[in-house]
Amino acid sequence: MTRRTRAARPDWRRAPRRPPALAPGAAIAVVAPASAANPGKIRRGALALERLGFDVRVSPQAFERSGHFAGVDERRAAALRAAIRDPAIGAIIFTRGGFGAARLLPLVERDLARAEPKILVGYSDATSILTFATGKLGWVTFHGPMIASDFSKTLRPIDRASLLAAVRGEEAKPLRLTATIRSGVAEGRTFGGCLSILVSLLGTPYAVDFADRIVFLEDVNEEPYSLDRMLTQLRQAGQLARACGIVFGEMVNCGTRRQILEVLTDRTRDLGIPVAFGLPSGHGRGKQTLPLGVRVRLDAGRRVLEVLESGVSP
Repeated sequence: MTRRTRAARPDWRRAPRRPPALAPGAAIAVVAPASAANPGKIRRGALALERLGFDVRVSPQAFERSGHFAGVDERRAAALRAAIRDPAIGAIIFTRGGFGAARLLPLVERDLARAEPKILVGYSDATSILTFATGKLGWVTFHGPMIASDFSKTLRPIDRASLLAAVRGEEAKPLRLTATIRSGVAEGRTFGGCLSILVSLLGTPYAVDFADRIVFLEDVNEEPYSLDRMLTQLRQAGQLARACGIVFGEMVNCGTRRQILEVLTDRTRDLGIPVAFGLPSGHGRGKQTLPLGVRVRLDAGRRVLEVLESGVSP
């Protein structure tokens, strides 16, 4: 049995632990912590990232398969540990989501806890790893596009520019939202990711803590009743009431827009905090990069989320 490292609960009044900014030509590791991906998509995605001027190093493990996983747990964990430990690697971008990252947490948490922050980029099932790094260790992580899921296709210029600005430490443009659920203005640090993954962590040592956060929640291919069920679980766990603001993603294929907004409104309207909908990141049609762990200002009435500080150190 793996001996668990107990990371101290971060004091959110302190500065977040920012990874170093990526310089031109920096080395980026590509790792598959969850489901297996099509090898051709991995190669195309890595080439697209390489064309942006980076030294892209794809772990051989990314091409492995064991059932629906990209290799057995130990192999996936070893690849992630190797990228974390390698001083030449400036960033780690995951291949895709699916399922499997949570199975790695007991195998990699000690290495993450001992390491200096590195840029971690992903979404979907990678939320497990991003949540641990941000929520338990105080790292800034990045909810952004992945290699096989997104880079293997043609990223929109606005999405490519968003990622590059985030990892280089350039000033972030305000993120435009599409609907106000409850007006108001709030400031706090970002936290969150894929709703179903966050809910799956409840009751574990890696459970979420929304205290004083601007919480970002997104998902894909969930029925409206499933969104209701997961938000109800977060409410009854006492987490939604701890947030100072909530931003929902685009919730693609989760019902009609009307159905989605009815559920989100019903589950959040009595919280007394600003709530907005439509941030284009993750599973949505848009692939904007959202730093997690940085101060932001949510103006739900104006439907704007402003990033107030860099997610990387110079």
